[in-house]
Parts: sequence; C-alpha cells; structure tokens
Amino acid sequence: MDTEDSAAELYADADRLKGLTLRDLGYEPHPDSLSPDERAELDTETLEEMAVIPDEERHLRLDRARRLAGALWQASIILVDEIFQDIIALYGKEEITQDDIEKTWVLWSLPLQYATKYNGLFARRFLVVAADLTTKLAGTWSMPSCVAQELAIRCLLDKVDLVADSQDLDLEPGWRGRLTDRMLEDTDSYMLYDPSLDGFQDDEQFTEAFRLAPMAFEHWFEPFNEERHVAPYARLKPWGLDPVSREIDER
Repeated sequence: MDTEDSAAELYADADRLKGLTLRDLGYEPHPDSLSPDERAELDTETLEEMAVIPDEERHLRLDRARRLAGALWQASIILVDEIFQDIIALYGKEEITQDDIEKTWVLWSLPLQYATKYNGLFARRFLVVAADLTTKLAGTWSMPSCVAQELAIRCLLDKVDLVADSQDLDLEPGWRGRLTDRMLEDTDSYMLYDPSLDGFQDDEQFTEAFRLAPMAFEHWFEPFNEERHVAPYARLKPWGLDPVSREIDER
C-alpha cells in the first residue's frame, strides 16, 4: 500500500472511532463552534485560550487528532489480533516461563513479575477484556471495568506507538499522556510495573491507606464496583471450565 492509500485509510478509520472526541485527542476548536452545553463545561479562561489559537495551528491540531484517531482504530485491530497470536503460542504449554512471555506480542507488556501466570486461559480472558475495550472506542466510551482492562489500555497505547512509527505519523506531542489521562481514572495500576513497589498489592494496610483497588493478580478481572461489568468468560476461574474445555487445555 502506497503512502496516499495509507493516509486515506487512516482518515477513514479516524471517522469510525466514536468513543473519543477529537477534543479528547488534542484538537481545540474555536469556542464559536461549540454547543451551548459544551461551552458551559469550560471556564472563561479556557474559552479565551481556545479563541486565540492561530488558524494554522488549529488546523494542524485537527489533522493530528484525526491521525491519532485513525492510529487508535488500527492499533485496536493489531492488539486483538496479536493476543490471538499469543494464545496460539501458549497453546498446550503446561508450564509458562518468563522467556515464553518475553517472546509474545502483547503479554510481554504486562507486569513481568507475574509472567509465569500468563497461561493460555489468562490470555483468553485478557482477549475478552481487550476486545471489550476496543468496542468502547468504536461506540460509547466508559472507564475501564477492572485492573486487566486498565493494563489493556497500556498495551493498546504501545500499539499506537507501533502504528505511528510504521507510518511515520506526526502526532501531537504528549499524545500518550493525554490519552492516559482521558482513558484512565487514575494510573494506580501502573504501580505494578515499579520494582521499588514490588509486593504493595498484597499489603492490605498500604492499599487501604492509599484507597487502591485490589491489585493482587487474582483480582485483575474483578469489576471495580457494581456499576462496572466484566464479561462472564473473563471472570472464569480455571476450575470453572466445563469438562470439554478442561480436556482441551490439558492436551
């Protein structure tokens, strides 16, 4: 596919992304183009700053936001496809090593302290929450339902980086931080990547003091609260598989 075709496909994919607005992705429209409800959500200072943005810069931000939207759409496809590849790679393995996970396409992006627990069933459960995440981008956005889905966002943004690099996209500086702020209520789950905090997830006093959601591995697929929902398969425990599924896993 040549450069013009790639650009056309990227912009077409951008129009398919409905879960986030172009403002979420870095575009700052002129206040006059906002609806009364949108204007009411912004303070006077913000509206004044939006009004004085030069037209050339505003058009550049619009183009970058559209590129980011297209990259998110394409990254969503790559993410799901590569988790399928990871499931295939782990199929039939009775024991998982860190080396196995370091060779995967997506699971290597998860906290490596739990690498030996990322077996085939885990990969399938993670696929379900990742697919749900991409559906939110295609339709109506809602905040992550569980720790696993928060980690899937981090994996997704890694794939956006991949798309941007492969197509040499000029994205808004700081786009990743902006999306992290928009797509996550907090970055508490990123503490799982900090070696200096290793073990915090099992320290009840620590988690209660900082009002953290339960982040021990066994809680990753549990909904944060009664308003959040996780697909039944993702909440499946190994012993909850039917006999046929257990037989397949054991082969």
